[in-house]
Amino acid sequence: MAGLDGIELTFGDKTRHLRFPIASLRDLCAALGGITLLELLTRLGGMDVNAILQCLRYGLIHEEPRLTIQGASGLLEAHIRQYGDASRVLTAISESLEATGLLSLRAPQDGAAAGEARGGPGPA
Repeated sequence: MAGLDGIELTFGDKTRHLRFPIASLRDLCAALGGITLLELLTRLGGMDVNAILQCLRYGLIHEEPRLTIQGASGLLEAHIRQYGDASRVLTAISESLEATGLLSLRAPQDGAAAGEARGGPGPA
């Protein structure tokens, strides 16, 4: 589970911490066309490369404020060269999104559907 410092990921010889402060999460959803968190999960589940790269960009922007989508692409490629695949990155994205407390990627315990956004008003 991600802590306040985020999930450690190594790209080449540098370790970075992937995390999604609320402002970064808002900017991420806006960069992907104003999508919701549930739509983001769907796109990630479908292995949408743009969604993965934007998650990397906005999840690392607190450490690298000038990180671009091209820079995120270079980081992902470096990670794949180093580890052989992107599984660590994809897991880190999932865990970091869950750590926001805004949604759950685990099996539901209260009857809600997995991946369902938490909180909000209930039925009137």
